[in-house]
Amino acid sequence: MSGFELNGGGLLSFFASFAGSFQSNIMQENRYLLILEGLKTTVIISVFATLFGTLLGALVCFMRMSRSKVLSLIAKVYISVLRGTPVLVFLMLMFYVVFASVDVNPVVVSVIAFGMNFAAYVAEIYRAGIESIDKGQTEAGIAMGFTRVSTFLFIVLPQTVLRILPVYKGEFISLVKMTSVVGYIAVQDLTKASDIIRSRTFDAFFPLFMVAILYFSISWVLTLSLDYVERQVDPKSKRKQIESA
Repeated sequence: MSGFELNGGGLLSFFASFAGSFQSNIMQENRYLLILEGLKTTVIISVFATLFGTLLGALVCFMRMSRSKVLSLIAKVYISVLRGTPVLVFLMLMFYVVFASVDVNPVVVSVIAFGMNFAAYVAEIYRAGIESIDKGQTEAGIAMGFTRVSTFLFIVLPQTVLRILPVYKGEFISLVKMTSVVGYIAVQDLTKASDIIRSRTFDAFFPLFMVAILYFSISWVLTLSLDYVERQVDPKSKRKQIESA
């Protein structure tokens, strides 16, 4: 009985300590507003950097696969440099060197920097996906009267999207987690918000634990969303849905 009471007392003590940390780190002085603002900034950077990087990656992939040696060389150099440079170093170069003389919002710089980094990886993902499609399908489409563009859009591209989605999804989640370094250029994201709270409460565990949970939640929601997209573009999944209905 004494052991049970001891365990019960320890559990009560833990919850009391947790409630106290929650009060001092989150509710006191409306510090939850810092977290909400940081969450909004993280989501904005992640979404817009992904959109920008996806489009830029398609352009770089086109250049990489171009018959023009100049365009192909430019794309190869771009991919090599961006993939070989740490994202934090590139982010600081963009902010403190490239945009040093321009009055620009650091969030915009973050979107550009992360988008350019993302594009280098996405371009190679696109290229690998396109090259995995049998060239005979392109030749067959042209033989049936399709133009090269329509053959790519209606025959090659749908299969490419299906094949690259799992890898693309992994890079997307990695991008979200990489945004945690934007505090180095004075952007108040989730990680920066936890640093501010920690500097005021001198409690390192609770702010960092809470931010880790939020990053996990963002990644989990995005993973579920991309899983849904993957099922929608997969003919096998559609066939199973029709059969089950």
